[in-house]
Amino acid sequence: MAEDGLFFSVFSRVNPVTKVPVIAILVFGSLMAILALIFDLEALVQFLSIGTLLAYTFVAASIIVLRFQPDKSSGSSGGGGIKTDASSTPSLNQSGQQVDPSAAVNETQTFAQDGGEMKEYESFSDKLQLVERQKAVKERRAPGLLKARWEPYLGRILGDCEPGEVVAFSVLALMVSGVSLCAVLVFGNNQLNLPVWSFTLLLVIFSLVFLLSLALIWVHEQQPNHKTFQ
Repeated sequence: MAEDGLFFSVFSRVNPVTKVPVIAILVFGSLMAILALIFDLEALVQFLSIGTLLAYTFVAASIIVLRFQPDKSSGSSGGGGIKTDASSTPSLNQSGQQVDPSAAVNETQTFAQDGGEMKEYESFSDKLQLVERQKAVKERRAPGLLKARWEPYLGRILGDCEPGEVVAFSVLALMVSGVSLCAVLVFGNNQLNLPVWSFTLLLVIFSLVFLLSLALIWVHEQQPNHKTFQ
């Protein structure tokens, strides 16, 4: 996670001799030793369950952020001598939409039949499916950008943001609003003794933030090809 930029980069350093992240072991080992010194056994058992839940939550949030990040391998290789096939590399047009030349070639090949003759489509549904495929290829944009159909509505507000930046803030707002909503539901009436109007207002605010964060994540384009851990 530190190598992917989702955590402090200092924790990604690996000792060349022992092949282990020494800095991460020292920092978190010291933190665990302090917790074991301060708290009793019952509290540490509760921390174990909370830590497992937070670990899964952190990994799930990180995967969402990675799905909406631009592909780092698509950059130029400089003088490294690595050659790429132009026919298989996705490109971006002037409007920021991602175009896959290989998909266009595959669709072009469907037209050819027996010596380059054009294929005769027998039904209107075949032509309609072809138009839908071509439209989907044209409207696909780079990961982290707004989807093409939402560009006229949200382009003025979110158009200047970096790819994946809005999704990262939305995931953070999603987690904060979810924890706050659960805290209000559990402790609002008993421990906090909130009045009815305040309790209702907090529920409405955190619920709206939660739903708005989900909507902002949904309107952005994510990577079509996921890695194994994604």
